[in-house]
Amino acid sequence: MTDWTIERLNNHHAREAFCCGNASLDAFLMTLAGQYEKRRLGKTFVAVRAGENTVCGYYTSAAGSLDLSALPEKQRKKLPKHPLPTVHLGRLAVDQNHQGQRLGETLLFHFLRSALDAANTIGVFAVDVRATDDRARDFYLKYGFLPLQDIPLHLYLPMRTVEQMFDAKG
Repeated sequence: MTDWTIERLNNHHAREAFCCGNASLDAFLMTLAGQYEKRRLGKTFVAVRAGENTVCGYYTSAAGSLDLSALPEKQRKKLPKHPLPTVHLGRLAVDQNHQGQRLGETLLFHFLRSALDAANTIGVFAVDVRATDDRARDFYLKYGFLPLQDIPLHLYLPMRTVEQMFDAKG
């Protein structure tokens, strides 16, 4: 099993060879992630092998919100009639050379832990993600994400579920 180190993206990370099989995710890491950092639009975390600087995978997170109408009717009960605060998983990608090694899961759980830490300081109802395709959607569903009603690839995971995931892990 590979020892991954997950750290904030910086100029020392080698990302030019990154290829996950999705051109828009590759391009974001190459050309936009740094701009998002500078403008405080998102924070990007990268996975590298211990002692190396080549990006093997990454995710970007940001503050977000869900429109109440996106939730299934049953979940809307007893919630305020305004947008609900979320931590948004903007992107998650793994280089093709490292796919199948559970790096996506490692990055997802790092993101969820960070979201839970934020929720301990500010109000956060859930985490949300817009999957890039059905394969990515299936990945998130496997970890308990639930479909929203606005866009077929828009999913959420209630913060209470995230808390339970980490309580069960210890």
